[in-house]
Amino acid sequence: MSYRSSYIFPILLLILLAFFTYPALAQDKPKAKAAPVLAGEAVRGAVPILLSAIGTVEASEVVEIKARINGLLHAVHFKEGQDVRQGDLLFSLDSRDLEAQLRSARAGLDRVRAQLLKVEEDKRRYDELLRQNIISRDQQETTATNQAALQAEVRSAEAAVEAAKVALSHAEIRSPINGRTGTIQLHAGNMVKANADSSMVVITRVEPVNVRFAVPEAHLSAIMAAQAGKPLHVQAKPAGLAQAVSGDLSFIDSSVDAKTGTIALKARFANTDRKLWPGQFADVTLEVGTLRDVVLVPERAVSPGADGEYVYIILPEGTVEYRPVKTGLRHDGQVVVASGLQGGEKVVLEGHLRLSPGAAVTIREPAASGQPAVQEGAPKGAGQ
Repeated sequence: MSYRSSYIFPILLLILLAFFTYPALAQDKPKAKAAPVLAGEAVRGAVPILLSAIGTVEASEVVEIKARINGLLHAVHFKEGQDVRQGDLLFSLDSRDLEAQLRSARAGLDRVRAQLLKVEEDKRRYDELLRQNIISRDQQETTATNQAALQAEVRSAEAAVEAAKVALSHAEIRSPINGRTGTIQLHAGNMVKANADSSMVVITRVEPVNVRFAVPEAHLSAIMAAQAGKPLHVQAKPAGLAQAVSGDLSFIDSSVDAKTGTIALKARFANTDRKLWPGQFADVTLEVGTLRDVVLVPERAVSPGADGEYVYIILPEGTVEYRPVKTGLRHDGQVVVASGLQGGEKVVLEGHLRLSPGAAVTIREPAASGQPAVQEGAPKGAGQ
């Protein structure tokens, strides 16, 4: 045997050994581990059409309390920030001079009435004397004229008494509305000026309240059409409030603001629990209709990609399919899928970044409350 033949035989033997053992080694290669994901479902349903804006809470009524007469402020009958009812006494002025004027007016009325009684008696006597032709008609007509003049004086005196009563009533200042009082500007002992520039106190009605907001004029036709059918519901949520408050649209302005291209609206809220306070800013949502029979998925199912938004669909065999989608309105954690899904598909909610098209997955249970969510790894796969 030659030197070359002694090397060829071992090499051929190694080649044959590798040929027969490679399939067995290939079969022992471990398979890729299925990625755990949280799953949801695409469903068909309805979603409200909502318009969002920033609004301002306004009192339904605001009244500045001012005196109608000059006088000395005698007493204040309420505390700052107190709720008052219509007709409650707020301020009283020194009324002694007004009471004296009323007594004088009543005395004048009594005097004129006494004179009228005397003249009426004279007229009855003169009428009888005229019937007996004892006096002339001129004398009788004189008593009739005196009677008419005194009757006019009585009416004038009665009016003077009423005027004195009205003036006296102005010494007591009462609340014209139900509401909450603000800061007291004048205290007992101050001189009060009639119809002064500044108010004595401001009363604000906070049950109900209005929320004023504006939306782009492009939505005006939809709002008008929707309002024709039923009252439009409005939600208002000021900062710090856990849950929004519900009300109804009550006012649409008569013209569009040409400078901003918006239309001003108002919503009325009963506010019996006083969660809304005048002057607050609030996030406002106006419901103008409903989209029906649309495909909805949880917002977490939709991810942004290089070519647009997409979802991963979980197939029956336990793998995922990459599906581009177009989305629309979002509401209460759900998003409308305009194209890409038909409804009924099972979609991935968490775990997108560990997936690629065709990857095997296992569906895990949602994490218990208080436990941290599974952290996702580096992005890979189509659309990442």
